[in-house]
This record gives sequence, structure tokens and C-alpha cells, in this order.
Amino acid sequence: MLGLSLAISTMILAQAAGQPAAPQTTTQFLAPMLPLLPVLFVFYFLMIRPQQQQERKRKAMIDAMSKGDEVLTGAGIYGTVMSINKDEDKVVLRVDDDRGVKMSFSRSSIVKVLDSTSSKKSKDKAVESV
Repeated sequence: MLGLSLAISTMILAQAAGQPAAPQTTTQFLAPMLPLLPVLFVFYFLMIRPQQQQERKRKAMIDAMSKGDEVLTGAGIYGTVMSINKDEDKVVLRVDDDRGVKMSFSRSSIVKVLDSTSSKKSKDKAVESV
């Protein structure tokens, strides 16, 4: 970076003094930028790639969500999935069992699936076998 700023300032000063600026080759211009390439690779592997993997896992969790799963929304509301409409990107949650309160949310607002119906069935089978 220092070399790039030095080259630019040299060109500006040479033009200001009335001297023609010396033409630079591509390698002279790109050489100061070479140390930045490893920084870009490190930035990608430490910041961008883990975020992409986390987002893939979250999308897989939302796609695997089914009726009867207990979930947590981004607003901190716990509920049980009553219906899922993938076309409208909508999930209906039963929030209160006693009063039968149901609320609609977007599928993307689901942060975590707490207890899925498949894990409930496997727990029930494990209890029955004991």
C-alpha cells in the first residue's frame, strides 16, 4: 500500500514540475498489491465461508420443519407448528394451548427448532422399550 501511494505521489509531483511522468509497466503497478491477496483469502475463509455454511444449515432446518415441531421465533416466541405454507412463506404457530391462540409468522423468522416430531417419536420408542 505504501508503494502504491509512493508511486502515485511521484507521478503527481513529476507532472507538477513539468516533467513527463515515467511510464510504469503492469508488474510495477501490481507489485504493491500482491501482499493484499493473502489477506483477502484469510478474510474469505474466516468471515464469509462460515457465514455461508451457517445459513445453509439454517435453511435446511427450516425446510425440514414439519407440523407438530416446537420452535422459537426471532421475537422470542415459543410455539408449536400448526401449518406450513411454503408458497406464501408462512408458518402458523399455536402459542397458547389453553386458549388455542394461533399466530402467523414468516418461515424465515423461525430461529430454532426445539423439538421435532421425529425426535419425539424416537424418544417415545425409547421410553416404551424400557
